[in-house]
Parts: sequence; structure tokens; C-alpha cells
Amino acid sequence: MATSDLGVLVDLAYPIVMCEAVTRRYAVRGDEVVALDGVDLEVETGQLVALAGPSGSGKSTLLAILGCIDRPTSGRVRVVEQEVTGLGRKERRYVRRRMVATVLPQPADNVLLRRTGLDNVRIAARHRLASVDPAKLLDVINAVGIGDFAERTCATMSGGEQQRVALACALVGGTPLVLTDEPTGALDAVSAATVIDALVRIAATGTTIVAATHDPHVIAAASTVIRLDHGRRVG
Repeated sequence: MATSDLGVLVDLAYPIVMCEAVTRRYAVRGDEVVALDGVDLEVETGQLVALAGPSGSGKSTLLAILGCIDRPTSGRVRVVEQEVTGLGRKERRYVRRRMVATVLPQPADNVLLRRTGLDNVRIAARHRLASVDPAKLLDVINAVGIGDFAERTCATMSGGEQQRVALACALVGGTPLVLTDEPTGALDAVSAATVIDALVRIAATGTTIVAATHDPHVIAAASTVIRLDHGRRVG
């Protein structure tokens, strides 16, 4: 076992994410849609992983399954040493609170706009049953680089600043796995660059980031790239 700079306790001997033959089918107006088709993958601890592919390739569906928001139709999924495929609602909620966090594409959807960045991080800590010790909060704030504006309300922040606050909220409590869907998709080039820098620095602390993305800059910054097309892994 090892502890990262942000207090993440993980076993480096095992992949932090493992999928075996993961398939997800939906019934849509009487037709069957195959969103994922027999996907196998492993993700090692402490990486920035880009989940790449065209729209409709299954990226968001896979993130939802890894985040215990959705379940596969068939196959096996293990997240942070926990077999999650057959977990009930209560157990899945515990995994979402303690082991994995998801950051949404629209920055404003991730934060309470009328509260400060620091308030948002403290609220997230309570939600995640984590310590609100000032020293630990400062470690998270420094990891994502929001110290210069953490005392401002999120409504006064740019999209890039809001997204970095959202990442801080995801990290608080030593979350070992953070999932982010199109983290730069709603941002201008300058804001996107600050978020990419934060993702790289977070991964360097030992936290694993899986980012579904079209952005070539995120893909270039990633230590691992997993490519999907029509629900299948192609790279």
C-alpha cells in the first residue's frame, strides 16, 4: 500500500480500474443501442488517462459505469480494489462518496455559484465524509492552483476557475480516482490550458484522473490514451 501527497491510500500492485468485457445496451424506442461492446481495460495508479474517441463512441457511458452512476449490462468492473458490478444502491453511494468523484462538463454545474471556492471545498469535504482540517484543505487548494481566488464567490469566477474549484471538491478527502467528462470542452484556450495544467499536477500527486475528451491538448498531456469507437476499444 502507498499514500499519495493528498492522502490517497492505494495498492500500487493492482490497477486502480479494471474492466473485463464490459457491455452496455439500452432500449431506445423499441430498438437496442449498444453503447459499449466488450470493453477491456486497465488503468494504473497515478496516471492522467485520456479516454478519446468521436461523439457516440461510449466515453460518457464508460465514465458513468466507472463512477457507479450506471451499471454494465454484462462484464465485470473493479474500481479501487472494489468489485462494483453487482453492488446495491447503498454500497454504490458509498463508493461515489469515498473512492471516486465525477466532474461534469459544464463548470457551473459543479459548484454552488453563490458560495466561495473555499466554501465549496468545505461542503464537498462534509459530503465526502472527509476531514476539513485547514492543512489538508490547503494541500488540495495548492494542488489545483486556486489559492489566488478561493475566497471569491464562484459566480465571479471564469469557467476555468470554476472547473479548478470543481477538481478541488473532487479531490478533498483523498479521493483516489477522479473522472472528468470533457474537462475543457466549455472553456476558451487560456482557461483550458490552466485546467490541463491542474490535471497534470493532480496526477503527479498520486491521484488517478480519467478524462473523456475530444481535446488534442488533453490527449497530448495524458500519460495513457484509451481510444473508443462505436462502443469498442480500438487503441
